[in-house]
Amino acid sequence: MVITLCGDDNARLSARLRQLVAQHSPGELATFNLSELDGTDLTLPTLRSACDAFPFMGDERVVVVKGLLGRFSEKDGENAPEKGATATFAKELKAYLPEVPASTVLIVVERRKLGAGVVAKVLRDCSTLEEYSFPDKKDLKGYVISLARQHGTSVDREAAGLLAEAVGEQPARLQTELQKLIAYKAGETPITADDVRSLVDMPLEIVVWDLTDAIYARQSRAALRALRALRERGQPTQMVIGALASQVRNLVLADDHRGKGPDQLAKATGMKPYSARKASAALRAFQPKEPSRILAALMELDFRSKTGKAELDPALELLIVNACERRL
Repeated sequence: MVITLCGDDNARLSARLRQLVAQHSPGELATFNLSELDGTDLTLPTLRSACDAFPFMGDERVVVVKGLLGRFSEKDGENAPEKGATATFAKELKAYLPEVPASTVLIVVERRKLGAGVVAKVLRDCSTLEEYSFPDKKDLKGYVISLARQHGTSVDREAAGLLAEAVGEQPARLQTELQKLIAYKAGETPITADDVRSLVDMPLEIVVWDLTDAIYARQSRAALRALRALRERGQPTQMVIGALASQVRNLVLADDHRGKGPDQLAKATGMKPYSARKASAALRAFQPKEPSRILAALMELDFRSKTGKAELDPALELLIVNACERRL
């Protein structure tokens, strides 16, 4: 049996590799029936020797080859000798893979997309291909929920969306942050948005949502508390203004597309799905053109502060109170 595991989703790929090794090389003799080979300098004789060996006091042995494609260019070599060596290796590999003994499970591990080279083509044609790719941003929230389930826990949809926005397309960081949240909850479920905010280092544009949410809800005291919390975290006031303006700009875009749902809004404006949902929901608290007046006031404050015509902190606090009362 020959299996190729490939893709950039290291968490799922590693879990599948562990599962295969445990399934085909179980028990106390596992170490005697498992061989791991470095693909960067692998030769066909070495591969044959490992695969053709008989299992030790068992029915199967497992041979794992890691990083085989890293030694080959996607263009199969930039010069004639290299291209020839690649073609020779591919030809020999293609001839051997069907001959791998039934008692051996050969697993080729590529932590990347397989690509289009001749060696990659041999793996496609002569092995069972399993791809584990990290999802696109639009599918990331569902992926977070699924990944949490695999870890034996659950995460509510708001928390999943928040975590997806915080980590972006960083598989390793997502895995680390989720494990940290699981340890923090100590078996209590589900993981909530408050848990994510407490433990995960959030980008400023997401942290500032506590402030914008309070403004949208006309809660001036909560908005000022959120502003103080941002200052206590060391966020410069000028950066807070920029992040706040970015969120209000999303609200202005939503105002320009009133009547469209979050998915339509994201598609029409290029807004991130999480931001589109937030802006679409928040818009119900505003009359038409009110978001534009808040954005204009923020831009004016930014200009006045840079020209020395405004004391930034008190001016921002006054702006926030007036925005909550819709007096701009």
